[in-house]
This record gives sequence, structure tokens and C-alpha cells, in this order.
Amino acid sequence: MKTESLIAAAIMALIVIAILVCSGAAYRYKAAVDQKNEAVGQVALQGTVIQAQQTQQVLFNEQAKTTSNENQAVKVNSDNVVVKYRDTLRLEKTCDYAVPAGIANGLLQYTNRLRASAVSGPTSKPNGPGTGPAASGKMTYCQAVLWINPLLAAIEQANNQLSAIRQLQEQGKQ
Repeated sequence: MKTESLIAAAIMALIVIAILVCSGAAYRYKAAVDQKNEAVGQVALQGTVIQAQQTQQVLFNEQAKTTSNENQAVKVNSDNVVVKYRDTLRLEKTCDYAVPAGIANGLLQYTNRLRASAVSGPTSKPNGPGTGPAASGKMTYCQAVLWINPLLAAIEQANNQLSAIRQLQEQGKQ
């Protein structure tokens, strides 16, 4: 009877050990599955973020291209207007009258300060043709007239860029 109880105890111990081993294996398996699911979730989240960034980049590129095209059209139009103004002003007898020196110097200094804050490099040289020699400090009334349209075009270009930025910000909020 003693042997039978030892055998029964050994079988019970083996059953308990088998249950513990199975429980441990099941726990490890569940932990591995949970870890895999978490990793899959992280990858899916990263994929979503990357897709959103790609969509945003495409949107930004499209907006930049549109704004660039608009600004190029503004520049071409401004250049055409300046050419027309030059043709008209060429015949004016008062075209060579100088703007008073104080006003001309103030405008030129203001222009140079704006250029210095916007771009690096020398600021005493004019950006484009038709502005006359900036170094002389003299400005004629016709030169002042020729400055108006390019300045307005620059304002319109800046407004186009700011409008594009606002549109992108509004789309980003949605």
C-alpha cells in the first residue's frame, strides 16, 4: 500500500509538473503573441505617419509649384508693364528732372536696408535693369516711376506666398 501511495504521489507530482510546464509555455506564448501584436501595431502606426507626411509633402510641393507659377506670371506682367512705361517715358520732356536729393537718398537707403535684410552680399548694386545707377544717389522722376510696378509686383508675389502658407496651415488644421 505504501508503494501504491508513492506511485500515486509521483504521478500526481508529474501531473503537477506537466501542468506547470504547460502553463509556463502558454504564458510565454501569449507574451510573445502580445509582443508581436504590439510590434505590428507600431509598424502600422509608423506607416500611417509616413503616409500622412508623404501626402503633406505632395500638397506642399503642389502649392509651391502653383505659387511659383503665379509669381512668375506676376514678374512677366510687371516686366511687360515696365517696358511699356519706358516707351512712354522716353518721349517725356520732364523725364530727366531729378527727384530732390534728400528724398532720393532716403529711398535708396531704405531700398538698400531692405535688400540687406533679405539677401546676403553687396546691397549697393541694383537687382535688375531699369532702376538706374544706385551708387550716384540721384534719381529722376522717370526712374521712380519705373520702380513702382516692380515694387508692386514684389508685394503681390509676397502676398501670393503668404496666401499659400495660410492655405496650407488651414488644410493642416483639418
